Amino acid sequence: MTNFEQLISDQFCAFDANYLSQQATFEAQLAPLQNKLIAIQKTGNSMAASDQQMIECKWLLSYTADWKMLAGKLAAFEKSLDNPDQDWASQQVAIDGSWGPCYDQWFLKVDAMIDAVNTLADQEQAPQYPFLFLAPIATPQKMVAWLESQKTSHIFADGLDRRDALGAVTATLSQMCFKSEIRDYFQTHVKGFDLSDDYVAAYKKWLDDWQDGQSGYWGGWFATASDGVLKSPDLSLTFHNISYQHGKVDLWVEIFATTLAIRDQAYPFGWKHNDDFNNHNNYDVTKIFDLGWSQVDDASQKAASDDIGLILDWCLTKSMTPDGGFIDDPTFYNSVGAAYYYGVSFLDQAGYFATTKPFWTDKSFADGPALCCKIQKKIKSEGLDDAEAKAALEKLVDACGNCT
Repeated sequence: MTNFEQLISDQFCAFDANYLSQQATFEAQLAPLQNKLIAIQKTGNSMAASDQQMIECKWLLSYTADWKMLAGKLAAFEKSLDNPDQDWASQQVAIDGSWGPCYDQWFLKVDAMIDAVNTLADQEQAPQYPFLFLAPIATPQKMVAWLESQKTSHIFADGLDRRDALGAVTATLSQMCFKSEIRDYFQTHVKGFDLSDDYVAAYKKWLDDWQDGQSGYWGGWFATASDGVLKSPDLSLTFHNISYQHGKVDLWVEIFATTLAIRDQAYPFGWKHNDDFNNHNNYDVTKIFDLGWSQVDDASQKAASDDIGLILDWCLTKSMTPDGGFIDDPTFYNSVGAAYYYGVSFLDQAGYFATTKPFWTDKSFADGPALCCKIQKKIKSEGLDDAEAKAALEKLVDACGNCT
């Protein structure tokens, strides 16, 4: 199996001989700024502008070798931390209907938009402005052309890993096309973008063609100088394509086999981050197994069940504090609320809060409801008010009621 983490690093080094030292230098500059942002966010201020600056800095650091652009973005991030009044940065932009005014990268604005649309759809509230910023993917032809332009990275030639942009836009398109409530919202309330049946069909065809026949997975493709184009098995991209299609995909036997095989590999080509498990990935893996459970044999189910038990034990003993908190990992999550959201999502997906037996085991968890309440109280006591913390709280209330 190709080590894609090493392949990507080698390709960046081929593009820039000083890549590793430059990356380490900028990583050291970013870390204290992110820690300062996290400390402010823990007071209840989401710091929307600074958060956007930070997210783009992390993208530049991980997916490019554009040190000049990263230096400029770091300076803007540092300056933004001095201004606590940042609610304006969470609002829709009048000029083009986008969200994320502090993002320079278009795909990050797309990602911010779908989060906002999910909230607006829940509130049954129409957006203020037409979605003119979606012009690059506004027709089926433009959409397919854009996706094709991002599917294959040529890092050794241009110093750009296109995987994150591809993942953000396909995750957004999958929600628009396959989540009925979001599709209905676009067709009813959104101006400046025509989500027609032809558009959905064109996207579905492109998505099906993208799935790898051997691994069953979706992922970025990487051009190499000697081995042609290599197709990566990407956990996150695969999860989104399966989840938003409600499990209605092909090659489930291959999907299970690949998911089990990459357990000890590094994200996004495996389950682990910094050589350990991670609740975001734990959630993705568990939902993949759940959606395909009836499509595989007993041996595959047994192997998956054993691994879910392993990551559940890790979640309860390594990722949580005794008072119901989740330990943040700034090298992976973009906010404190995200650590809670994915920890709660994993426990909920694994059936830990339920009184009935989960899909993957014959036992239920008697202490699940008590832990559910403990986590609720911890989120409230910390005053977390970002969207992900609120979503975590909603999941907990749905699971065990409103604990006081």
